[in-house]
Amino acid sequence: MIEHRPRAHLRPETGWTNDPIGPISWAGRTHLFHQVNPHGGFWDRPHWGHVVTDDLVRWERRPLALSPDAGGADEDGCFSGCVVVVEGVPTMLYTGVRGPVGPSQQQATCLATSAHPDLDTWVKDPRNPVTTPPPGLDLIGFRDPFVWREGGRWYQLVGSGLPGIGGAVLLFSAVDLGSWSYEGPLLTGADLPELAWSGTMWECPAMLRTGQGDVLVISVLDGETTHYAVAITGHFDGHRFHADRVQRFDLGPDLYAPCVYVDPSGRAIAWGWSWEARSTHRQREDGWAGVLSLPRQLTMRDGRLTVAALPETAGLRTRRRRVTRIRTDDGWLAGGADGDAIDLVLRLAPPTRSVELRVRRAPDLAEVTVIGLDRDRGVVWLDRDHASLDPEADGGRFEGTVTGIDSGDADLRVVIDRSIIEVFVGDEATLTARVYPTRPDSTGVEVVGPSWDAGDLDLTVFDLGSVWSSPPPAAAGDAA
Repeated sequence: MIEHRPRAHLRPETGWTNDPIGPISWAGRTHLFHQVNPHGGFWDRPHWGHVVTDDLVRWERRPLALSPDAGGADEDGCFSGCVVVVEGVPTMLYTGVRGPVGPSQQQATCLATSAHPDLDTWVKDPRNPVTTPPPGLDLIGFRDPFVWREGGRWYQLVGSGLPGIGGAVLLFSAVDLGSWSYEGPLLTGADLPELAWSGTMWECPAMLRTGQGDVLVISVLDGETTHYAVAITGHFDGHRFHADRVQRFDLGPDLYAPCVYVDPSGRAIAWGWSWEARSTHRQREDGWAGVLSLPRQLTMRDGRLTVAALPETAGLRTRRRRVTRIRTDDGWLAGGADGDAIDLVLRLAPPTRSVELRVRRAPDLAEVTVIGLDRDRGVVWLDRDHASLDPEADGGRFEGTVTGIDSGDADLRVVIDRSIIEVFVGDEATLTARVYPTRPDSTGVEVVGPSWDAGDLDLTVFDLGSVWSSPPPAAAGDAA
């Protein structure tokens, strides 16, 4: 059996995971939470999982932080939210849900606090819920609070939608977290002419305030179908968000619901949810679904958001491979680079204008994923139409525009971790996709484009280690 469960990405031991939520620095460690259904590889009544790290490289799992309570405001699920520190007390704000999925479901913001030194236990506030949908508004969804403090007040963003308009982010303010006032819509789909389609609602809003402008991150939902995450740059005036630019947060098909965190040094960091691109019954059979992306570093540059690999991710590399070049009809095979958990860096000197990288390649090309970079057109792309012989695995070709790669050296970093591929184009942009090869020999790497003996291209390959400081109980082939 081919192992598709990643080893260098955060995930539960078993069960379903989706949104990363609530990153926080506490007592010298970084805590991250995530949505999880511990009962199987399918979505159902979300809980909050919990992981912690000392270095953003190796992590350990902690007990479930939050679970639904029968009869409570969250009896049918503890949806996404955030964590803040209030007068020295770590405090969760999350969406408590009552009722089955549908228009009549009750969604509201709830509170929980922790006095545990490792944040292992949380006590729900007896006032829950503390924020409910404003009366008189016809809304599509009301969830995923994001909270920050500024100018002596707390601000809360809630993801929602307005019938006939599309996605919306609602703004609330408060002096304390238990009593909120509705300030109005922060931003709606009608405010974004550049975004031709905004779905029916926006999920997981997050605000990043920087000295070069503000960034609002949202994830676009249509009905019950998740689509992609969007970064909107502009400025927040205390009441409304004024948008200047709209861009995809990630250029691939399989990243959603990024959460934003500013670490103690002032760096902006994000994790996203990478869902499965295979049938739901395969997920149920395997007993797990979903992983979190590698952490990304966010920077404002010339009015736009750049997304890069966090430098600490290089700490997941172990052995550096010795790579040889073996001529092929189209280019050259990277001898010694075979593997299903590897980190590749392809550096192009200015004479090389375009390149293709074939990864998870079977010797007869029956299975192969193709990644391309075209400096003249300013695009990066990934084609997984032939990534798997499994007819239930998703295919497709995905392309996005990247600035700043037309001159000078260009770096293309590709992290392959079994079923997830993350492409980093320098410090500009990312592309995330899931692939599911079926053959054990679908591990090769081939470079197509430059001549096999070209000196203007350099390929470096590393093995990937495990993300777990103490490995979880391993599935077959999943040792640390």
